[in-house]
Amino acid sequence: MNTPTVALIVYEQMMPIHFAMAYSVFSMPDFNGKPLFECKIVSDSDNLTNSLFHIHLDGGLEWLENADIVVMTGWHDTQVMPSEALLTALRQAYQRGATVVGLCYGAYMLACSGLLNSKKATTHWLGESDFTHRFPQVKWDLNPIYLEQDRLITSAGTAASMDCCLSIVRKLYGVKIANHIARILVIPLIVKADKHNLSNALFLVPHLIIISMRCLLI
Repeated sequence: MNTPTVALIVYEQMMPIHFAMAYSVFSMPDFNGKPLFECKIVSDSDNLTNSLFHIHLDGGLEWLENADIVVMTGWHDTQVMPSEALLTALRQAYQRGATVVGLCYGAYMLACSGLLNSKKATTHWLGESDFTHRFPQVKWDLNPIYLEQDRLITSAGTAASMDCCLSIVRKLYGVKIANHIARILVIPLIVKADKHNLSNALFLVPHLIIISMRCLLI
């Protein structure tokens, strides 16, 4: 299998931990130090600003044209519409065959794009009332910590994003590799993402804040 390319989409006013959850999983190597994924950090803006950090981009939305996995790492405000360029890029990536992932409020992007129409999806529980009202065509289920249907994957709150990303590793590389990464990150590997599971990544929040700052500060 060729090394899958993962496009991590970042955005204005992003909290570092939203990026760190996905990056900490997809940047991990296998037992022999070989990268499991080729990670690209992309945005629809070439001049991201944030009072906490600056982020180095690999490029713009053109990276989505060849990405195997496209990850919307979150969203800062569900009352702010994403750019049409971003929504179009998400739709085109999915139509081309990519797996499209919306972590936490990243599900908002997928819903705005229309990709979640008639699909099962989850997001942070705080968004339930707003999302069910604005996107009634989506089959929202806020019990699981992540859901997958037809190459569309959504996750619940921020910490659940890590469990969601580990599920992608498990699907592509098997339980052994996924467990290897989970052990490095010092969390159990969740196999069933049902309502009885509270994300194990909650306990990693302070650690991941440090990771994200090391990755992003320049």
